[in-house]
Amino acid sequence: MQIEETSRADVLRRYAIINTPPEPNFDRITRMAAGIFGFPFCALAFVDGDRFWFKSTQGLQATEMWRDRAFCQETIRRQTVFVVPDALADPQFSNAPVVSAAPHVRFYAGAPLITPSGTCIGSLCVLDTQRQDGLSADRQFILTDLAATVVELLEARARQIALVATTQEIAYLATHDPLTGLPNRRHLTDLVGTMKAGEAIAALYLDLDGFKSVNDRFGHAIGDALLQQVAARLRQVLPPDATAARLGGDEFAVILGGPDLMKKAAIVAQGVIAMLGQTYHVEGCEADIGVSIGIALADDPDRLNTSLRLSDIALYSAKSQGRGCYRFAHDAAAAIRKTA
Repeated sequence: MQIEETSRADVLRRYAIINTPPEPNFDRITRMAAGIFGFPFCALAFVDGDRFWFKSTQGLQATEMWRDRAFCQETIRRQTVFVVPDALADPQFSNAPVVSAAPHVRFYAGAPLITPSGTCIGSLCVLDTQRQDGLSADRQFILTDLAATVVELLEARARQIALVATTQEIAYLATHDPLTGLPNRRHLTDLVGTMKAGEAIAALYLDLDGFKSVNDRFGHAIGDALLQQVAARLRQVLPPDATAARLGGDEFAVILGGPDLMKKAAIVAQGVIAMLGQTYHVEGCEADIGVSIGIALADDPDRLNTSLRLSDIALYSAKSQGRGCYRFAHDAAAAIRKTA
């Protein structure tokens, strides 16, 4: 029984139908059923824990019903069309809330909603306040067909959900680094492309110091885990308006905007150097690395590629000065001219 309930819950999660607002396709089914059979009430009910939740109803105000003494519970159990000609004369249902109180149901006919996997997840039912002699085989067939149409709608819904999820995953993978989850260069370019013309940016180019030695000593698996920790530390230390990206290997970039960028970039660089320079504990291994940073300022986001190239030059200037430090591109350029 518990396995059956778990399977039912899993299927309903895939359909993502519980507690959703009304939808025309499902309302059309219940309206059609009520019209075909000429009964005042119709409900499309799904099992949700201890209750039946109504996705669509005709003539009923209720949105849910406890499974205890519910007609639909018997439909679920039998997994075939279930008919109660006169609920008042049936000891199983005569004291059910919908029978003894409003809307005073006396007749019930329900068809199970059986998925392609064979899981019964609810029922499509029609009800009347008058007793009926039963439901002919032809009319039972119609009710079963309508219930099958509901399942087809659910399957189409599930395929649409899966398609959207796949599309989102593809879009995510196209713009993010799969190892660290950080944005990649493409995402960085797209993001900067949304900035206003003339808006100043600071591009910080980061290169890890000593990472290759760690990779060679402990192996690529440890190296990958270390890069993931580096990404986590970047998220932790950067201000909310900063964007970090992994450019490849052990190289990262950070884009900053806003006023007083030179001071802001220096403060961010200092924080990053201090955070990334702390000892790492990765799967029982202890590793110490650092980071060198080159910084370039640009007066327009269209100059992102130029800024990254200049910050890359400043980065190597920082590395030549002993690593674990940062240099601005204009300082690096001045140093190069001085030694030329």
